[in-house]
Amino acid sequence: MPSRHGAVMISNSNRIRAVSFAGLCLLPMLMGSAHAQSAQSGDGLPPYENELLRLVSIMGSLEFLHPLCERHPRGVWRDQMANLLEAEEPTPGRRARIMATYNKAFAVLEQVHNTCTPAAQTILRRYETEAVELTRVMATKYRPVQPIPADADAENPADDSSAEAADTAAPQ
Repeated sequence: MPSRHGAVMISNSNRIRAVSFAGLCLLPMLMGSAHAQSAQSGDGLPPYENELLRLVSIMGSLEFLHPLCERHPRGVWRDQMANLLEAEEPTPGRRARIMATYNKAFAVLEQVHNTCTPAAQTILRRYETEAVELTRVMATKYRPVQPIPADADAENPADDSSAEAADTAAPQ
């Protein structure tokens, strides 16, 4: 498939990297959606909202820069944005805010860059690095808490009583 700027082909390995990187960026949203709904801040937003909006902004930027610099085909990040919205299940107002953030990041770079300059390549590398780091932080900080099964409490007293019995047994 020819790129937007000529006959340079985008290799399958680059497509795989794009999809893997995109998947990495969506990891916290897929893990944290249920957690966020149970642990929202007072304004009804999930605790990771600021980080999410920054990641969305980076995704909008990468959607513009990757094809411009012939790194990945157009649409990879748009598709990931659709997956993010599906996973987050935002309210209409929150959805509009997320989409506006994505679209603004795309539009700003589109106004400034019409070729893949060294500056555009630098921005691209920095945003990729920031997205990976932001994803790690979000995955660590907002990982859903796994509930303890109710039957685990019933098993613990039996374990404690046998431990107490061993403690009170006469030494041999």
